[in-house]
Amino acid sequence: MSVSAPLAAIRAQHPLLHCISNIVSANDCANLALAIGASPIMAQAPQEMADIAALASAVVLNTGTPDEAKFTAARTAGATANRRSIPVVLDPVGV
Repeated sequence: MSVSAPLAAIRAQHPLLHCISNIVSANDCANLALAIGASPIMAQAPQEMADIAALASAVVLNTGTPDEAKFTAARTAGATANRRSIPVVLDPVGV
């Protein structure tokens, strides 16, 4: 299967990805999104999650290096995305 057609579609849409990532992989995740033609937002503060998730084309939730603030942020972003039928990708790291 060729990846050229899906990649071309992503580049044409230039989607906004809201990535809640762990500190270890945040830079790699942002650079990967940029490389495929997406525009990443690496927001972390729970207070901004609902607004940013509502604007995103997709939400990526990474569970590495967890803490209470990150789980609160992920729950808020995920719930907002679900209410708006925005795709959510769960990256369970190490599971």
